[in-house]
Amino acid sequence: MKYIVYIANRWQAIMLVYIVSIMAAAALFSHFEGRSFGDGLWWAVVTALTIGYGDLSPATVDGRITGAIFGHLWIALIMPMVIANLLVRMIEDKDSFTHAEQEWLEDAVQAIAEKNGITLVAPPHDY
Repeated sequence: MKYIVYIANRWQAIMLVYIVSIMAAAALFSHFEGRSFGDGLWWAVVTALTIGYGDLSPATVDGRITGAIFGHLWIALIMPMVIANLLVRMIEDKDSFTHAEQEWLEDAVQAIAEKNGITLVAPPHDY
């Protein structure tokens, strides 16, 4: 699971997984179906984008298994990672505090409390 989170948070890693999976699916399709790699690449791209023109489709059992595996991989894993990555970049809170700013605020509050003789409440146990 850590690897999926790692990949999902890196645009370049998502694209690498996508390109590698397209190439692998194209190679397997061309091998199982006895078609050219170009045909396999066209089929893989059309399938990955869920366009499904139907001009190329697997006829062998191995080709259909390949299509089912890679189709689910793209729809259930790669596309959600792309969408989540884009959303995170668009929704990023520009006003959130950095770790350094939070540390500075904690130190400032502690200094003010000490200067005024105020005892601060202990932080939560999981802090």
